[in-house]
Amino acid sequence: MVAATIATCGRAPRQLLADAGYCSAANLAAVAGGPSEVLIATGRFPHGQTPPAAPRGRLPTAATAKERMARRLRTKRGRAAYTRRKAIVEPVYGQLHTLQQARWLLLRGVAGATREWQLLCAMHNLRKLFQVRGTAALQRLAAG
Repeated sequence: MVAATIATCGRAPRQLLADAGYCSAANLAAVAGGPSEVLIATGRFPHGQTPPAAPRGRLPTAATAKERMARRLRTKRGRAAYTRRKAIVEPVYGQLHTLQQARWLLLRGVAGATREWQLLCAMHNLRKLFQVRGTAALQRLAAG
């Protein structure tokens, strides 16, 4: 994903936030020492339970990549950054489910599901464009 972002945008993102589904030894090794600050959740806490505070002192040299990431997420800066993810990413899925009834993909196969997902995302982006810019932006988009 980082390589695709660099290829598309021409530069690396300053920060990369990912949920626990992306926490694997291979992914943690792939982003280690890269140009972006990476915060990948290492697991789930029960609803309403706050993670423990970051331990003080030096990180043990024998700490695994997952332990290092968990510690980084427990810092004040890590908690603040990862909390923003809930407001950045999750509303999009809620809007797709609620406004576009996109709870399930209807087309079968990878190609069909990919095309359907791209259409849903395009419609979401057009809705956002219309809300922010009004009909003038849609007319400029159609003309250009």
